[in-house]
Amino acid sequence: MAEIVANGVRLHVQRLEPKGGAGPDSPVVVMVHGMVVDNISSFYFALGNCLAGAGCDVICYDLRGHGRSERTPTGYTMADSLADLSALLDALGVDRPVHIVGNSYGATLTLAFGLANPGRVASLTLVEPPFLIEGLGEEMARSLTQVLAAVTDDEVEFWLANSAGRAVTRIARSAQALLKETSVAEDMLATPPFSREALAALPMPVLAVYGANSEIIDQAEGLAELVPDCTLVVLEQTTHMVLREAADYLRDLLRWWLFQRDEPIPHHQVRGAGFDTPVWVREMIPPPDLNGEHRTASLSAAAGSPADA
Repeated sequence: MAEIVANGVRLHVQRLEPKGGAGPDSPVVVMVHGMVVDNISSFYFALGNCLAGAGCDVICYDLRGHGRSERTPTGYTMADSLADLSALLDALGVDRPVHIVGNSYGATLTLAFGLANPGRVASLTLVEPPFLIEGLGEEMARSLTQVLAAVTDDEVEFWLANSAGRAVTRIARSAQALLKETSVAEDMLATPPFSREALAALPMPVLAVYGANSEIIDQAEGLAELVPDCTLVVLEQTTHMVLREAADYLRDLLRWWLFQRDEPIPHHQVRGAGFDTPVWVREMIPPPDLNGEHRTASLSAAAGSPADA
């Protein structure tokens, strides 16, 4: 299975089933990746195959405009994304509550889906969700503006053209096209904030995972305090990139969450920064030194001036 038309949009979908096929009691797990510089591959390789091997029926898909899904010129509001996911589940014939795992903006979308469709959701796993009661749309739009500035920076552009690997270049080019050719940034500005009252009435269990060095770690406890059945795990020495930096632990954690929740959590809750996150990571701007002296010399040569000019 590769493409499904849902909500009028062609979506790239991969379904991973347990060996021997999914049974009537197999947990259905839907994975929702992050915005702009992410796609189906982050979950497919990090968690998808592992959970399928553990007995889950796993659904991974590229969000509208991402990866191999159709890049429509408009339709990137939260409401559009929720409608895409609902239509995808309908098209796949999924008629029982699903466990949804979301990363970054995908986690924000996952939380919104649980609020809008409580009858379709068995549990939510939120990995580093941007979560605000006020100003969520403005924060999302600001983040996308920073990403656009990063991927169009002259030094980054030179690095992409001359030194970056093909996979990184492909992701960056896709991000450039999404941000320049669609209404995604404008649509993100219209993202509504979460309602305290709605969160306080959320009926399904929620697992929230944050990195202690994440730029949005200050949002973690606010989420845990509002959601009635929320298990919060804060991982020391990880940043917003929890999915990459702690993939092995997330595999163990999700197996516990889906199959063994009546046993002690397989990791103690930890607090405190283990190292200082660089400013360029926190603010999502190009790093100050992509290729060191080699890059500086190459840039100078390309400009027709000595490297030490």
